[in-house]
Amino acid sequence: MISSFSHYAAAQRPGQPTSPFTPRDKTDEFLLARFRGDGVRYKAKLIGVDDVPEARGDKMSQDSMMKLKGMAAAARTQGHHKQRIWINISLAGIKIIDEKTGVSVVLNFIIHLC
Repeated sequence: MISSFSHYAAAQRPGQPTSPFTPRDKTDEFLLARFRGDGVRYKAKLIGVDDVPEARGDKMSQDSMMKLKGMAAAARTQGHHKQRIWINISLAGIKIIDEKTGVSVVLNFIIHLC
């Protein structure tokens, strides 16, 4: 596996500033450790939730996103805003939590490591 640091270092030219991360910061162990315990938390806006028949394929993902974006655009014309959420990604799964109430928006998704 090639780490993102090696891609960054390969693109550097002499005289350019170096990355603030050292190579040891981008090891597989370091990256995996970020998702242990509470995991990594991202702030986002929820445009919608769509059940799909199968969790595979770019075409299926694109069709679902276009459907949700259309629904979000229709809601925007009626004055509705997107829901602000936190996405928490850990080895235990993915949690989507409402920013204001702290309540889980949808069921937790379990991550299967193969």
